[in-house]
Amino acid sequence: MAAVTGGRERQTWRMPLSFVIVRYFFYVLVALAGVWTAAFTALSIALNAGIAYTANYGAAHTNETASALQADGFSVDAIPSAYRYLLVDDEGDVLCTDLSDSALEQALDATDELRSEGVRGPETFGLDGTTYTVAELGDGTSCVLTSTYLPEYTSRELRDSLPNPQNLMIAAGCALSVLAIALVARRASSVLVRKMVPLTVAAERIGREELDFAVGESNVRQIDDVLAAMDRMRGSLAESLDARWRAEMAQRDQMAALAHDLKTPLTVVRANTEYVAEEALALAKGDADDLSDVAAAARDAADGCRQVDRYVQLLIEASRGEAGEKTGRRIDASEFAQRISRATASLARAAGVSCAVEQDDALAGQHLYAHAETLERAVANVASNAVDHARTQVWLTLRLEDAATGSCPGILTIAVSDDGPGFTPAALEHGCERFFRDDASRTGAASGEHYGIGLFTASEALRALGGDLELSNRTSSGGAVAGARVEMRVPLCR
Repeated sequence: MAAVTGGRERQTWRMPLSFVIVRYFFYVLVALAGVWTAAFTALSIALNAGIAYTANYGAAHTNETASALQADGFSVDAIPSAYRYLLVDDEGDVLCTDLSDSALEQALDATDELRSEGVRGPETFGLDGTTYTVAELGDGTSCVLTSTYLPEYTSRELRDSLPNPQNLMIAAGCALSVLAIALVARRASSVLVRKMVPLTVAAERIGREELDFAVGESNVRQIDDVLAAMDRMRGSLAESLDARWRAEMAQRDQMAALAHDLKTPLTVVRANTEYVAEEALALAKGDADDLSDVAAAARDAADGCRQVDRYVQLLIEASRGEAGEKTGRRIDASEFAQRISRATASLARAAGVSCAVEQDDALAGQHLYAHAETLERAVANVASNAVDHARTQVWLTLRLEDAATGSCPGILTIAVSDDGPGFTPAALEHGCERFFRDDASRTGAASGEHYGIGLFTASEALRALGGDLELSNRTSSGGAVAGARVEMRVPLCR
């Protein structure tokens, strides 16, 4: 069973982190219990196997051992290793001993009174955790046996070279306990690290801004909660970066389109100013007889300068990130048609080609809902391309067509045609794509190089208005290509 949490499949039951900690604490307790059970078992085996005496052996058999020494005479080999011995003469001088200096001094002090009184039978007493037994031997010497309530090795060599079995057991138990705790801690650490691997992976990928991935999960509740938070952060960051990327791309496209569109009014300004200069020179020589064309050229140049000024302002706004989506408004379709007709005619005059305009009378009283400047720039891009590639003639046709649905009163169709070389098959298929350039198509442009931006921006502008753009070729009666044709359709609003 699984439940959806934060858009991802997650396990229904996830253990709390406290459960993981308690589990390994339990493992520590079990390990310690096992270590000390093994230590006590080893000591018990040593006692049962005769390797060591029990802790009470010395106190339980001291009189028996002393009596044997009285009967058989003093012999080190006859004294079990559970005892330390001291043999003194009747003057109190030490004859032999295996006691340390401090233990020897303590034994002499503790038994001085009994030895001085010449006690015959074994006398036993305890002092400071040590059992003392004093017995007078047949040769007049006195033997003192000492023992502690600790297990001792049955071998004198082991007793003298190793810690007593109890201390050895404690030392071994402590060392093994530390080792067991270290192993459990290492195991717990590796398990927790493995469970937190998704956290590390997610943090590293988010840090590299690789956001198209699924955040992993563990079976620990608190870790999964952090992973879920990181997944939400990843999604938010992805949306933020995507929005920023789209804004940057839109700004870049807008600046590229504006920079490209500057070519159109500049072409008009340049061509008309050159024409005015030529006519002014002819006027100075007295060869000019009609100034109406000069006046029209001057007006076209002035309009072009105003358009350049507006485009530069838009470029500045776009570079600052201030130019966003333009708000549409209601536009008179007939007036809009007249403006683009004048703009197309101006472009044609500047290029020295003829321009024929056909406008449907049915446009009167109809309206568009669009940003006028954006739509005018789209038509100007198409018209500029047509004028650029025309040999002698361009045609601009504006007509009203019936809409496919009843929600719109009609479609404004704007067709721009020329008598140039037309589109190649590749251009007909890809001509509206960004930066598409077909060197084999429509060569010999009057204004120089094209950059594959004009038709793309025009197509995008029309698509944003709910319209479309279609490329085709004009054909002659014999079926040959007679020029290019671009048809733009924009829905009218009520």
